[in-house]
Amino acid sequence: AYKQNVEIKSAELPTIEGIEISGSTVRIIAKGGTKPYKYAISTNGFISNYQDSDTFTNVSPGLHKAYVISADNCEPVEKEFSVIEIYNLISPNGDGVNDVLDMSLLKYKFNVKFLVLDRTGKKLFEGNTNNNFIWDGKENGKTLPTSSYWYIIEWQDFENSPPVKYTGWILLKNRNSD
Repeated sequence: AYKQNVEIKSAELPTIEGIEISGSTVRIIAKGGTKPYKYAISTNGFISNYQDSDTFTNVSPGLHKAYVISADNCEPVEKEFSVIEIYNLISPNGDGVNDVLDMSLLKYKFNVKFLVLDRTGKKLFEGNTNNNFIWDGKENGKTLPTSSYWYIIEWQDFENSPPVKYTGWILLKNRNSD
């Protein structure tokens, strides 16, 4: 009798190692599997066409998924990420426009740090799940004067992904400071 050994190998899927977000530009970093990869992202459940480039521009703020498929056309791998829009002005006057700095999408991130500081570096606000990462322009309920304040925002999109860090200033415009 003739005997033949057959080795069955499953294709190695790529992994998404990181997602770099700079403003509205998103770059997907993948490794493993069989190159070249094809990339896609979804917005509100709609998946874009797969493309050769790992970079997407004009990605809207909000929750998205990144997809990578390897050259052997096996199952795509996916990771959730969100694009966060940072406003540089809040005017908490109750008119419903820019009344708060709403960074609530941070609740989908890992190892989040969200601080608002005055010019001397004094911490005025620390975002967390209790305040849903929303700053109302006050320090412990006390109205702050119209001025520029600094923010530091850091997070990871998923465990072991490289940290994302934003720092900058925000103008707080109050009509009637205490």
